[in-house]
Amino acid sequence: MKFEHVLLGFVAMRPCTGYDLKRWLDSEMGRMIRLRTQQSQIYRTLNRMCADGWIDYTVERNEGRPDAKVYRVTAAGEEVLRNRLAEPYTPSPDFGDPEFMIRYTFAIFLSPDEQRHLVRTELEARRAQAQRFRGREIRDEPWLPGVDRARMVRILDHVHDYKSRTLDAHVRWLEETLAELTG
Repeated sequence: MKFEHVLLGFVAMRPCTGYDLKRWLDSEMGRMIRLRTQQSQIYRTLNRMCADGWIDYTVERNEGRPDAKVYRVTAAGEEVLRNRLAEPYTPSPDFGDPEFMIRYTFAIFLSPDEQRHLVRTELEARRAQAQRFRGREIRDEPWLPGVDRARMVRILDHVHDYKSRTLDAHVRWLEETLAELTG
């Protein structure tokens, strides 16, 4: 999802300043969905979104501190966001890609059926991926001289085990979330 849609989603949920957006993106939650940015990029994007009519702002006067622009979504911006979220979701080959979590974060703008469909689509893709992952082919690689082959194989096994466990945890979360949404 493009950065401007992420900012638009947050502004659509609550009025906020550029500082509020940066603080959220720097929070543990923002870092979990891998959104790192500079304050200047946020303000440039907000200015462009204002020019495009997606958001507007009011100036909040602050005694002894700089005034703050408080951004709010416009009807046009809400339509842009809803249209973006309505686009078909195709899961990335990398289950760690933030697209699903970004979309799920903004599921408040989806109908309950659309929210369930999003989770179901991700779940089906990740179950199939887990199946393929378990059946991985282990090849004898042409390691350079000096690479301890047995140790390298063990390291790769550790990495595979980590990814496998992480994928399994993601699938369990999806199953539990879907059960809650359908129950």
